[in-house]
Amino acid sequence: MKKKIFIRVFGIAALSVLLVFAFGIVAVSRNAKAITADGLAQETRLVCSFLHESTDFSGLSGAEANDAFRATVLDMSGNVLYESDTRSPLENHADREEVRCAIEGHPTTVERYSDTFGCKMTYYAEKTTLADGREVVVRLAVRSRSINAYIALALPLLLGVLAVSLGASVVLSRVLSDRVSAKITEVGDSLRRLNRGNYTPIRTDTSEPELYSVVGEINELSQSMHKNITALRREHDKLNTVLENICQGIIAVDRQKKIVFANGSACRLFGAKDPSIGKDLVYLIDDLALCEKIARHLEADDVWEYAYGDKTLSVAVRRVAEDGACGESFSIVIFTDMTAERAIARQKSDFFANASHELKTPVTVMQGLSEVLLTKGVPDKTAEKQIARIHSECLRLSALVSDMLKLSRLERGEQTPQTPQEVDLRSVAQEVLSRLEEQMQKNGITASVEGHATLRTDAEKLFEVMENLCTNAVNYNRENGSVTVSLAQTKEAVTLQVADTGIGIAKEHLPRLCERFYRVDESRSKKTGGTGLGLAIVKHICASEGADLSIESTVGVGTTVTVTFHPTAD
Repeated sequence: MKKKIFIRVFGIAALSVLLVFAFGIVAVSRNAKAITADGLAQETRLVCSFLHESTDFSGLSGAEANDAFRATVLDMSGNVLYESDTRSPLENHADREEVRCAIEGHPTTVERYSDTFGCKMTYYAEKTTLADGREVVVRLAVRSRSINAYIALALPLLLGVLAVSLGASVVLSRVLSDRVSAKITEVGDSLRRLNRGNYTPIRTDTSEPELYSVVGEINELSQSMHKNITALRREHDKLNTVLENICQGIIAVDRQKKIVFANGSACRLFGAKDPSIGKDLVYLIDDLALCEKIARHLEADDVWEYAYGDKTLSVAVRRVAEDGACGESFSIVIFTDMTAERAIARQKSDFFANASHELKTPVTVMQGLSEVLLTKGVPDKTAEKQIARIHSECLRLSALVSDMLKLSRLERGEQTPQTPQEVDLRSVAQEVLSRLEEQMQKNGITASVEGHATLRTDAEKLFEVMENLCTNAVNYNRENGSVTVSLAQTKEAVTLQVADTGIGIAKEHLPRLCERFYRVDESRSKKTGGTGLGLAIVKHICASEGADLSIESTVGVGTTVTVTFHPTAD
């Protein structure tokens, strides 16, 4: 940089000095010519003032011995009357520019090459009148080399000035390049220190206002950048601390399945010593099947569970779209160790199943005894009423235990496998509604089945789904309401939809409707006798059959439950 600045500054200075030198030479040359022309004109006028007679021409004979000077007298036709140089031919000179201008009355100085003298000559001619009235033209000429004498006289001085100027240019260029280079180096050092996190302002000098202004702006910008960098580093450290200490393993993978980021939890989860940044995912996760499954889901969001050794992992893939900030797209894979949660869930499920099983026997006994008492008859009407109530509660408790056992078997996957058969959904819907007919008549509820559909599946499970949905539609309907079962079938899906005109469900309750024992309205649930397990059973059956379950509801309008089956070819 310093050398380049010196060369450029010196080149500009040297060029300027040389241009000044060249213009000086030109100026001296032009000045010498002007002096020569002015002197030649004065001498010509002086000669004209002494010429009165033709005999006066001989007075110019003094110029004959002067090789650098020439005098000529011509008539108005351009014929030579006198010539101081005997070598010159006495030809007509009317075509000479200086002679023609003199005859025309506007004398001028002319410089041209002379064949006679073999060099450039400067001519000046002027018209004058002799005593006898004749007009003649007096022309004087001088060799141009006399002009070069002026230049030769001034040249040593000009060369001296040139040498001094070039020397001064070298010194000044060196000083200027040193100063500029030092200032640039100082700016570079300041920026390098800023990059390392240390801010040191650049020294300024008010004696150089332009540079002072630039350096001041750089200092302000550097100070602002230092503050921003410091803040970003603090945020970066905070984010790294959070990511390194979070219990979930987080891995960022690019489109080439290369690892962009992996936190400490991911390394600990998979027993890796380092995050293997820039390497393939398999270098961090020593499970090829899991790596392949992650690779298949990188282009879309997805969540699934995976058995990794003795652990149960919840794997969530989130795709980050490409933007201007980072200029690339990648996916984030989040691993959550669900082993403890699943163990607790199994313990709950085991307790749920065991409790249900243990309750079944005493409930059955109480139900049977209450039936016997009611059959034989009890004289005391109050006692009979209480026994009837016991019998009713036993029936409700029996239904609850039965549902609990069903749900427990579904959760544990202990359902007895059934051979899939072709089931007519319209017939199933009509049978379920016929069982609910007595209850519908009490409340003035009407029911209808629309459409046709068949599905090759487990008939018992399908009946369970239909029964639970239709029972809810009747129990939570209003008086004189309606229940509509709609069926539709395409090559890709079979859709079962149950809609009612009941009380509806607020939106905040919809996400929890399929939880066990979750009730929107406890008082109404007790009145209708529901167990709170119907939708939980439907959810598990749909999950086992690969069906989609969706619930839509508006308070005061009604509820629509849709189950979409996706049949596969045998």
